[in-house]
Amino acid sequence: MGDLSDFQLGQTVELQDGQTATVQYVGQTQFAAGGWIGVVLDNATGKNDGSVQGQRYFDCPPSHGMFVRPTAIKILDQPTPKANGRIQSKVNGEGPTKRQSVAPGRLRRESVMDAATARRQSINAGSPTPSLKGPHFGGASRV
Repeated sequence: MGDLSDFQLGQTVELQDGQTATVQYVGQTQFAAGGWIGVVLDNATGKNDGSVQGQRYFDCPPSHGMFVRPTAIKILDQPTPKANGRIQSKVNGEGPTKRQSVAPGRLRRESVMDAATARRQSINAGSPTPSLKGPHFGGASRV
């Protein structure tokens, strides 16, 4: 049990009921005053998916997320860095967020690796390039 500054993303912690969880958020929230620790549980005994009252703090499967006070948990293990050396979540509400690469209701564009050029190439039909206008592009110009 400790102070907010004792917690880091990726730490393994133990809740008061004996469950273990991974820290995914450390900081202030909009749903209640004071410092909170957002954790991801191993099973679906949580209360959320990392968002509360429409505000996203971290990402996890439904019913796997929970927010607890720092005094209600005990640190068991320090974080294990990801392959790129960073842990993906937020501290004090700042940090990487997931960006949707596909608009809702749309299909993802597919691509393949071209071995000859070592570049990704779209296997979908390309979109037309708009014609460029202006004095520098050979189009109509104003005098």
